[in-house]
Amino acid sequence: MAKKTRKVLKQASQQRAIQQAAANITTALTAATLEAAAAPKSTPTSARTGSVPEDYRYVKSDLRRISILAASFTAILIALSFVIR
Repeated sequence: MAKKTRKVLKQASQQRAIQQAAANITTALTAATLEAAAAPKSTPTSARTGSVPEDYRYVKSDLRRISILAASFTAILIALSFVIR
């Protein structure tokens, strides 16, 4: 019997991953449907007010800090590219 090629092995691996992902999605949808049926029909606080929940307010400041750092590093790299030449 001939050895399987890398391409065949990769395709088989991808097919298994797709099947596993489909099974995970089905399980998640079933669980979400059961939770939705069991949960009381009230709107969450964040949906009513349109704001971010208190637990995630730090994320906005972290993202702002990261974007400022990224922009400053990019500007520094561009300036250095002109200086080094």
